[in-house]
This record gives sequence, structure tokens and C-alpha cells, in this order.
Amino acid sequence: MTTHATPHALVPGLPLVEVGALTRERLLDTAERLFAERGFASTSVRDLTAAAECNLAAVNYHFGGKANLYREAFLRGLTVLREQRIAALSEAMAHRPAPRVEKVLHAFATAFVAPLDGSRGPLLFQLWMRELLDPQLPPETFAAEMILPIRRALVGALRSLEPTLPEREAVLCIQSFIAQLSNVFHLQRFAQAGATSTVPATPTEHVRHIVTFTAAGIQAAAGAGHGTGRVRKKEVR
Repeated sequence: MTTHATPHALVPGLPLVEVGALTRERLLDTAERLFAERGFASTSVRDLTAAAECNLAAVNYHFGGKANLYREAFLRGLTVLREQRIAALSEAMAHRPAPRVEKVLHAFATAFVAPLDGSRGPLLFQLWMRELLDPQLPPETFAAEMILPIRRALVGALRSLEPTLPEREAVLCIQSFIAQLSNVFHLQRFAQAGATSTVPATPTEHVRHIVTFTAAGIQAAAGAGHGTGRVRKKEVR
């Protein structure tokens, strides 16, 4: 559950600079929640300031308007999850001797779905879905802040473990991997809504399957890059 900082009225003597920082943080927390729940158009500045327990002028003062508040709230969430995922990947890659592909994929996948256990992760996912359906930001924002940094980190990790894996194949494998992990969020929403018959496994079981499936695909692509792909195709025939 999102917690709000104590209003200045309840903290006599608090320096004004700290009051401003607390107000700004409350507005970001509130914006993240309300924009996710209601969408940009259906959330007014009055809604935001009332929920954040601050002056009506605070949005303009701290952010220059509702659109900038939306942008900062959106980017703040992206940054947190991006850094968590890249940190998990870096930690897995730091192991010596070099880890197997499955171990690296599992570390990243676990960090990817970890927010399902809290309240903020599903909220951020809902905010992203709203942005896809009703864009308020330049189309390159999500790519620049989330997709490309994570792709670079994953491509570098996989190609260091599988040197024969062509870069294009690595990118395609990663796109498939991320799409499968994202689907876990969708399935969890069905489960929370009571449609358990549509959810065949727990998030942990899904991660285990996705990692095994993706690792096999990466190893096959690496083999094809090493010139063994044709042999495998003939065996299938």
C-alpha cells in the first residue's frame, strides 16, 4: 500500500525545503496510483491535490502541470523496475565460474515478476497498459527508458555465455522471453479477478517453464549460428 508523508501542518518547524520534497513525493505517489486506476484524462489536478493532501497550486509549482507530473511519475516507475532487473542480471553474471544460461535467465525472470508479490508492481503494469491504450508520452519514451537498456544488458550477457549466438537471434530470443514474462502479469490479473480456470500455473511455475523454454531456444539459435542449424532441421524432417 502506498503511504503518504505526513502533511506539513502536522510537523511544526519542518524546514520549507523538506516540506517541498515531501509534497513532491506525495504527489508522485498519488499520481502513480490515480493515473493507473483512472487514466490521465479522468484524473484532474483537483483529484491529485486532494488525495495528496496539498494545495491546489502544488502540481504547477512542483511539476509545471499535470502532463509533466504524469511523465515524472511514469519515468520514476520505469527507472525503479529497470534498475532492479539489470542489477539482478549483473549479479548473476558476476558469478565465477561463468553461470549457465538458465541461471542468468532465471535471475532476470525472478526480478521481472517479483513486483507481483507487492502492490506497486501490478499498479505500474496497469499504468503502462493505460499508456499503451491512451498515449500521453512520445512513442520512444518506453523504448529509451526500459526496452533498449534491458535489451542491451541481456544481449551482452547471453552472447558472452553463448559466443556463437548471432546478435539478431539474441534480440529475437529476448523479445520472446520478455513477452512470455509479461504474460505472467496478465494471467495474474485473471487470477485476482477469480478466473482461476484461465491460469494453469503459479508465477513461480510459469517462470520455471519460460526459462527452460527460452534457454533451449537460445542454445538452438547459438548452434545454428555455429553452422549446426541445418543438421538439426534435417533431423526434424
